[in-house]
Amino acid sequence: MADDAINKEVKEAEEKAKAAEAAAEEARKEAERIAAKAKEEAESKKKAEEEAKKAEEEKKAADKKVEEAKKAAEEEANKAEEAKKAEEEAKKAAEAKKAEEEAAKAKAAAAAAAAAAQKEQEAAAAKEAKKNEKKAQIEKLKAQCPPQYKPVGTSTFFWLGILCHIPVLGVLITVILSIFPKNRNIKSFARSIFAYYLIIFIACLIITLVAGAVIPEENQIEIGNALIKILRALGFMI
Repeated sequence: MADDAINKEVKEAEEKAKAAEAAAEEARKEAERIAAKAKEEAESKKKAEEEAKKAEEEKKAADKKVEEAKKAAEEEANKAEEAKKAEEEAKKAAEAKKAEEEAAKAKAAAAAAAAAAQKEQEAAAAKEAKKNEKKAQIEKLKAQCPPQYKPVGTSTFFWLGILCHIPVLGVLITVILSIFPKNRNIKSFARSIFAYYLIIFIACLIITLVAGAVIPEENQIEIGNALIKILRALGFMI
C-alpha cells in the first residue's frame, strides 16, 4: 500500500515535473517568440529609422539640387538677359552702322548730283557761250557782208511767199520783187516763183494751142473753161 502510494506520488511528481518541464518549455518558446518579435520590431524600427534618415538625407539632397537648379536657372536667366541686351546693343550698333552707311550713300549721291548739276551747268554755259560765239560770228559776217548779199530770215521768205501767191496781185508782186529790191536773195526768191508762174503759163499756152489744133471744136470750150479754172487756182486770174 505504502509502495503504491509512494509510486503514485512518484508518478504524480514525475507527471508534475513533466508538466513543469512542458510549461517551462512552453514559457521558453513563448519567451523566444516574444524576444524574436521584439528583435524583429527593433530591427524594423531601426530599419524605419534608417529609412527615415535616408529619406531625410534624400530630401536634403533633393532640396540642395532644387536650390542648385534654381541658382542655375537664375544664372541662365541672367545670361539670357545679358545675351538679349548684347543682341539689342548689336542690333542698335548695326542700325547705327546702316544709318551711317545710308548717310554716306546719301552724301555721296548728293555730291554726285551736285557734281552732275555743276557739270550740266558748265556744259550749258559752254553751249550757250558757243551759241553766242557762233551768233556773234554770224552777226560779224552779216556786218561784213555787202547790203545786196545780206542773209534773209525764214519769216521774211514765209511772208514774201504768201504775198507772191495772192491771186492776180501775187503775179504783180512777184514781178516787182524780181526787179527792184537791192537784196539779191529776195530777188532770187521772187524770180524762182516767177519762173514757176512762167513755166505754168507756157505749159498752159502749149496745151491750149495743141488742144485747139487737135481737139474738136465742141470740146474746146470745156477745155478752155478747165484751163481758166487752173489759172484762177494758180493766181493768174480772178
